[in-house]
Amino acid sequence: MEREFKWNIPTPADFSRIADSALVAPLMQSSGDIQMQAVYFDTADKQIARVRGGLRLRRENSESIVCLKLSAQESFDGACKAREEYECAAPDIRTGIRNLPSVGAPQAFCDTLFKSNLLEIGRMEFTRHAYQLAYRSCTCELALDSGKMLRCGRAAPICEMELELKSGSEADFDALALELQNTFSLQPQPLSKLARMMQL
Repeated sequence: MEREFKWNIPTPADFSRIADSALVAPLMQSSGDIQMQAVYFDTADKQIARVRGGLRLRRENSESIVCLKLSAQESFDGACKAREEYECAAPDIRTGIRNLPSVGAPQAFCDTLFKSNLLEIGRMEFTRHAYQLAYRSCTCELALDSGKMLRCGRAAPICEMELELKSGSEADFDALALELQNTFSLQPQPLSKLARMMQL
């Protein structure tokens, strides 16, 4: 189950200010940059959209990952989302779909997708500046994504900050997220990248 908070950030410089702050800097364990190139898919009859899901093939630096997300739930005025997330390394979308049940994805749904005609619905290109944090009884990733999303010949910028729970206490994770939001007057982003891309 993926659990994350998402906020709009005006510029990458605002993220640097947060990352270097007295609140965040002492929590950092490691950091790094990841080049992301993602292609999103659905069936002609929008089976994935109907379950409020997402299916993508994303290259993360030199690694290729297929990810299926399902059953989004929202809280904290849309800033926090929790959903089923399944991912595996795969060179192409169909290999990934075939292997997703081995990491817990619903077998019947994956079988249906594998037999369907998959269509590209859009793509994204962005850089993720990621920091691994340890806070009380949880570990999490604080990340800035900056780049662009593209669909049907149209484009829009990406500039957002995410805090994703990696392990440990959800209560401590939520407490850190709300402290960040209040300390830096962050604006919640209730829509996923995919939802915003589909509005283009």
